[in-house]
Amino acid sequence: MTDRARIEAFFDRFVGMAAGSAAIGILAVADRCGLLAWLGENGGGTVAEIAAGAGLDRRYTEEILAGLTAVGVLEHEDGRFTLPPEHALFVADADSPYFMGGWFDMLPAAYEVIDRVARAAREGGGVPFDEFAEGMLRGLDRANGPSQRILLTRKWLPAVEGLVERLESGIDVADVGCGTGTAVITMARAYPASRFTGFDVSERALAVARERAAGIGNLDLVRAGATEFEGSYDLITTFDVVHDLADPAAALRHIREALRPGGVYLMMEPNMSSDLDRNTGDNAVINYGISLLHCMTQSLAADGAGLGTAWGREAAEQMACEAGFSSFEPLDQIANRFSAFYVLRP
Repeated sequence: MTDRARIEAFFDRFVGMAAGSAAIGILAVADRCGLLAWLGENGGGTVAEIAAGAGLDRRYTEEILAGLTAVGVLEHEDGRFTLPPEHALFVADADSPYFMGGWFDMLPAAYEVIDRVARAAREGGGVPFDEFAEGMLRGLDRANGPSQRILLTRKWLPAVEGLVERLESGIDVADVGCGTGTAVITMARAYPASRFTGFDVSERALAVARERAAGIGNLDLVRAGATEFEGSYDLITTFDVVHDLADPAAALRHIREALRPGGVYLMMEPNMSSDLDRNTGDNAVINYGISLLHCMTQSLAADGAGLGTAWGREAAEQMACEAGFSSFEPLDQIANRFSAFYVLRP
């Protein structure tokens, strides 16, 4: 016999799931048509004022505003809609470290490969990175860019004792899996005495990075993977990269071998546990979802390990030890709900 209370509780839970998915759809439309950006600059107004100001169809504007109000993004009173400044940090201010606009691109792009991932679940394989829609690359860039531009040089690098002083004096740095280049470009601009190389296997991502890096004399961008990049370095960084790789164990060995004596490897990975039962709540749902529809499947597409986002701190430490690193230090002081940071030394 079924438990009526459990039925009702799961019904409420399921409605919440559907509402979250619908909310991203509303936000994605509001983002792409420019409505969120207009609200971020102007604060709000009536339907007519907002439609005219943003240059949008009145009926669509009315429906989007109603949806954003139901979601809780906007406040509505006496016919006027307002975007609170605290909410704007998440949905309209692309320079805020809280900005979540990348998800308005990533999740729709991930949904586009559901049929391919389902087929891979039956037959094996996966979806390679460069076969995702352009929205995935754009979304990753928008999701990661603000925090990397703002926090990388202010909080993340200073958390490693003595590292900023070395960067200011001049060292050789590699950013492995540099993607569209935000992190390595930010570092190259901040530390002109140091020499930087960004490595990535995606020519599509590197094309964006090269355009952005024009005129930066202490930065090279090279197409190479995490197990094949050349050179030796004083600092190597990876930002949300290792769990995507086909052979993460080989990559960690190669990174260790590429570090000079006294070198440092700074790894950022999803803030998850290797213990399934400790991964709970909305953060876990987001991580498992994007892992299934992006991170894990791109690794399995290359017959890889398919670590996924939830490989966790415990597995990361074990893999680092097996790769020959002498120390593995979590930087809990700069961790957040999404990201964990580790310092590894050869």
